[in-house]
Amino acid sequence: ATGSFEGTDITAPSTVSKMGAVITYQETGTNSLNTDIILDLSSDSGSNFTRATLTALPDFATGIKMAKVNDLSLTGGTGTALTYKLSFANQSNSKNARIRGVSLQY
Repeated sequence: ATGSFEGTDITAPSTVSKMGAVITYQETGTNSLNTDIILDLSSDSGSNFTRATLTALPDFATGIKMAKVNDLSLTGGTGTALTYKLSFANQSNSKNARIRGVSLQY
């Protein structure tokens, strides 16, 4: 199974050309970052998304994993309306990801 969802825009005080993010998530089975959990970032309200490369971080808490991306140069458009899109692939009853939090950095 596949799917995706987008965040609600937040407004930056000035034009943004680089972004970062931290996500927290729970999983059943093992999800591969950048294959099963995919993050795209945008500073123009989602008109143009740039694919991020997520890197694993130490666990946030028992059963809660974290991943990050730093200083992603945005392509296609810059602006002040920041958002994200999380996409999922290869999900099933034995492998699924539940996003618990997303933090945008600019």
